[in-house]
Amino acid sequence: MQKTKVMFVVIQLEAGGSERVVLELARGLNRDQFEIYVTAFNGGVLEAPLREVCKEIFFIQKRRRFDFSAMIHLAKIVREHRIDIVNAHHYMPCFYSFFGTKILNRKKLIYTEHSVPEVEGIASGKHGKILNMMLFRINAVVGVSGEITERFKDLYPRHSDKFYEILNGVDIEKFKQGEARNDIRRHWGFCNDHFVIGMVANFKKVKNHACLVRAAGRLKDVHPQLRLLFVGTGFPGDPDSMEEKVRELIRQLGLQDRAILAGYQENIPEMLSAFDLFCLPSFSEGLPVSVLEAMAAGAPVVGSHVRGIKEVVKNRETGLLFTSNNDSELALALEEILSNPSFGQYLANQAANYVQKIHSQKVWAQKTADLFLSD
Repeated sequence: MQKTKVMFVVIQLEAGGSERVVLELARGLNRDQFEIYVTAFNGGVLEAPLREVCKEIFFIQKRRRFDFSAMIHLAKIVREHRIDIVNAHHYMPCFYSFFGTKILNRKKLIYTEHSVPEVEGIASGKHGKILNMMLFRINAVVGVSGEITERFKDLYPRHSDKFYEILNGVDIEKFKQGEARNDIRRHWGFCNDHFVIGMVANFKKVKNHACLVRAAGRLKDVHPQLRLLFVGTGFPGDPDSMEEKVRELIRQLGLQDRAILAGYQENIPEMLSAFDLFCLPSFSEGLPVSVLEAMAAGAPVVGSHVRGIKEVVKNRETGLLFTSNNDSELALALEEILSNPSFGQYLANQAANYVQKIHSQKVWAQKTADLFLSD
């Protein structure tokens, strides 16, 4: 049987949320059915794991402003490697994929979006009109959350039949890593009685690490066993990186001996097993895979009450929500679980059942495969 050639197009291969989604989707698609390729405009740490599941990875050097040569380069890749389907993640890769995929090669183009703010930002500028025209030729647009899909339909009602909701999924079995817990905690210097609040996110401003640090500062005297473990990194030269500011805030609040910035880690399932609680205080999200992974790993979740997070964290059912950027409210939510472990376990159990039912990798990959192969 001839395999269908799918090429994912992404901005970069650093370990951001959407890039990890592409990696997991590539892992989840049936290898007997699909041959996977990836094209990126910048490299990163995910190149190595992607090479394990991809036929080939291509890099396109793109100038900062509009670069028609990048479109031509992508078109040549599609033609020379006989790509059947291009799946572009985020708008910029979709914009640069359109000409080569739909105009020059007449192949299937699917645009996957991970962020409501990005949808709204596109619509408010000149690219809103450009996307509206592109939608006549784009085969499908996937929102990784219900809110993203609904926002697309609100803004581009003429193309409502092009929009699909395929919720992010996770490989649930991979995150059942209880046996790794003690080794990981020892490695990072945690004792049995430490209560580890963890976060998996790169140090982007939107992730709002500082809110969690401020909340921990409020609790440090009442709960001396509290520890913070940040998994992720800031990218050199990125003006949006908050890593140094977070380090300075940790020093100002006297949390140096209670907070660890672990940097980029490949063993996310094992790292999550060391958490007693997972927190994501973002200003905005699409549908955060890190929250789904934490739920699958059995950690209670506390998140900001924003789009994307509130879609999966149902307050007092699958986790706790707090008002965005309100560190005093976050401190109260953290303390509730610190002081009542049985409630935390209840939330964790509810969340694990929810992920198993709604966000399994098998269901996610099958829905994506069905869309790829549809007429």
